[in-house]
Amino acid sequence: MAHFVNDGLTGVLPLAYPVYLVTYGLSIQVVSVFTFLQNALSIVVSPVVGRVSDVKGNFNVMLVVGLVIFAVGTAGYALSGDFFSGGVLVVVLLIFTLMVGVGGSFYHPLGATVLRAKWKESEIGRALGLNGSAGSIGRIAMPFAAALLITDYALSSVSILAVFSVLGALAIFIILRNVKFGAKPQTKIRVRDSLLPSRDLIRRMFPLTVVSFSRGLFTGVVPFIPLYLTQVNHMNDLTAGFLYSGTLGVGIISTILFGFMQDRLGPRVSLTVSNLGGVLVLFIFATSSDPLVVGSAVLVFGLFSYSAFPLLLGLVHNMTDFEEMTSASSIVWGIGNNGGAAVAPLVIGALALPSAFGTLTAGFVASAAIGILSVILIPFVHSAR
Repeated sequence: MAHFVNDGLTGVLPLAYPVYLVTYGLSIQVVSVFTFLQNALSIVVSPVVGRVSDVKGNFNVMLVVGLVIFAVGTAGYALSGDFFSGGVLVVVLLIFTLMVGVGGSFYHPLGATVLRAKWKESEIGRALGLNGSAGSIGRIAMPFAAALLITDYALSSVSILAVFSVLGALAIFIILRNVKFGAKPQTKIRVRDSLLPSRDLIRRMFPLTVVSFSRGLFTGVVPFIPLYLTQVNHMNDLTAGFLYSGTLGVGIISTILFGFMQDRLGPRVSLTVSNLGGVLVLFIFATSSDPLVVGSAVLVFGLFSYSAFPLLLGLVHNMTDFEEMTSASSIVWGIGNNGGAAVAPLVIGALALPSAFGTLTAGFVASAAIGILSVILIPFVHSAR
């Protein structure tokens, strides 16, 4: 349920961007900065969340706190245009962007640790894959609902999804309030060590974090897919919204498929297949003008893009002890994956300037080119403790 809500909200936000561009006059560059900040905040917040959770062992409370903050930020995105305009609107959206960035930093490292505490070592890939599929269901269901709401009513109506998300978070809190995860709170520890991961852990996670960063950079184009389909391929909002929802939804198959592949072939082989496939399909998507090719490519791109949860955090599981897994996951996911996803909108926004290439296509191609590093560097990643 937590993964469903978290990833569902993540999928809803990009559908607001075309509305803010067309109706409220925001530029692609402003939207790029918002997208950058949402992911960049994870670089700072996620390691702290991971370390505090490892020290305190309160994974259930932290899960709920993150979801509530995320939902409030999403509601702000949906409603702000009805009350503000111009520069004031940008400032208000900036505040809610910060909330989205903070709230979105909680789930993935926490969820991976909870699964590790409750599943057998030999089945962790499948556990991550099955859990990831719940996130993918959220990514297709909530954006699909949001696309219908925006088309039939207005952007503000999407706030109802944020309300349901808060109710879901409260239900999660009730369900998990008495669940024990086997973590022992660490009491005798310095303040600095209670907030930040150890240098040794950072060193061990560095190669995988670099791979995760370069992967995050090419998968970080996903929030711009609705804009790309409407502005470059000239599709209407409803068609773009449905294709975007489909891109997110194929992760239902992807996370389970790559989770099983990880248990059978190993995490490094599976990650190589996922990264290479994603880069190649993104090149096809960005360089084709045929509607059938574009539609097919964007769906296949989703298949590779949303396999990160079982693959990256499955490798983290193999490389860490339980007491440090949330911290390690926050480094690989928060600094790596989300860090790359933070750079992607800056690349896209900069290359879309009239003084540069003046099109979103250049940014998509550049992101795919940089994403090749996520394949080349995998041999440098150790897959054991």
